[in-house]
Amino acid sequence: MRREFSKVTYPTPYWVYESVIYEIFPDRFFIGKGKDVFQNARLYKKGILRNWNDSQTVYEDKQSNVFYGGNLWGIAEKVDYLKELGINVVYLTPIFSSPSNHKYDTIDYFKVDEQLGGLSAFKKMIEVFKKANIRLILDGVFNHVSDKHTWFKKAKAGNKDYISRFSIYEDGHRGWWGFKSLPELRLEENSVQKHIRAVIEFYLGLGVDGWRLDCGQDLGPVNNAVFASVVKNFSIDKYIVSELWTYPDRWDMIDGIMNYHFRESVLSYINGELDNIGKVLEKMYCKTKSIYGCWNMLDSHDTQRLASVIPDKKLRKLAILLQFTFPGVPVVYYGTEIGMEGGNDPDCRRPMIWNENSWDVELMSFYKKLINLRKSSTGLKIGKFELVREDPLVFLRKTPYVLDDIIVAVNKGKEKSIAVSISDGRILDRTIFIDLFTNERFKVTSGILRFSIPEKGFRVLRIHNETVKGYDQYKRIF
Repeated sequence: MRREFSKVTYPTPYWVYESVIYEIFPDRFFIGKGKDVFQNARLYKKGILRNWNDSQTVYEDKQSNVFYGGNLWGIAEKVDYLKELGINVVYLTPIFSSPSNHKYDTIDYFKVDEQLGGLSAFKKMIEVFKKANIRLILDGVFNHVSDKHTWFKKAKAGNKDYISRFSIYEDGHRGWWGFKSLPELRLEENSVQKHIRAVIEFYLGLGVDGWRLDCGQDLGPVNNAVFASVVKNFSIDKYIVSELWTYPDRWDMIDGIMNYHFRESVLSYINGELDNIGKVLEKMYCKTKSIYGCWNMLDSHDTQRLASVIPDKKLRKLAILLQFTFPGVPVVYYGTEIGMEGGNDPDCRRPMIWNENSWDVELMSFYKKLINLRKSSTGLKIGKFELVREDPLVFLRKTPYVLDDIIVAVNKGKEKSIAVSISDGRILDRTIFIDLFTNERFKVTSGILRFSIPEKGFRVLRIHNETVKGYDQYKRIF
């Protein structure tokens, strides 16, 4: 008789449930200790330098060699902005020594790039973050390196100790997606594994709280699991996610993935291509063991910006609402909260706008409200997902204590009045639900809740337990 064994998975760190992540592309966020990139021109050698407010963003084959001068000093200087927004975790795209602006072509993992301020700037940023109770996630690019990496240069020169660390053939070598400037590491080699382990542990020792693994599909399940083991052996409280653009199930050897499937599903729903969004979200929730550790993405350094994909702000807000109310960790790409636009890479990597006259202040207030709600609501942090209605979309985030339940409703179309059956027998007759955005009140009658949803609008409803002359009908209900 064959015996089936269930997979053993790591517990998701407690703080992840309460996190709102802010993604920063360091060269494009803020220049610290200076006014412009030209003051540090010596650091960029053959780089193309641009003024911060330069509107030119598409540089064809030279795009990776264009620098605006943002650095880690600048990120530390803008900590008050992050705190005001409500951010409690920052994810940085790569910061290691590299010839490019994006730094996905590492020369030396143990060196923080001098263009970004070097190790001193990194330590200062960590110090500032700790005081502000902001955690930090680094980007681990361990699938490939730069062709300027010392190992690769020695391998190409015929040094046998280094040839085995790459896939080198008579007519060339294997590069990521065919790019010869990005030679892939042979991760099965002990020397490579040992080096990467040391890198992971080194930065965790400096105070980093987690890692995002670049090119998760190229690493494969085995290396995702190996690197997760390194992180968890350092501390079970550390977090590890992987860049995967696939369906999110079957990758539970890590804490979660960048859930681009969520992004594609939500955007397809908003622009009318996908009708059964409720069933899609329900299935994703049920099939993905690590769903609470996955990232709810709507844009990133690799995609068009949200404002460019959904110009209609009312509809865009519906996507953002789903990002903050579906199980998982909301990730805000820098500038999206103020309405920044941008096309495909590199246009999505425009410098952050710091002129407040150019901000969408109303949108930013919406983000602040959602961020605060996400961090303060048990239902949105740990609640189960139960689909209530498909069109308009209504779902329940069910919690251990009934008064923490949250009902979310999303309506892309005209204003509509609906009645829904709420499948939680703990919710008593005459209970009042209050809209957390408008303070409107709606009453439950024997498990049926009736309410209207505005055109291109939404509801976020929570029980408002009213006592009548000292009588509390929920006194023995949990």
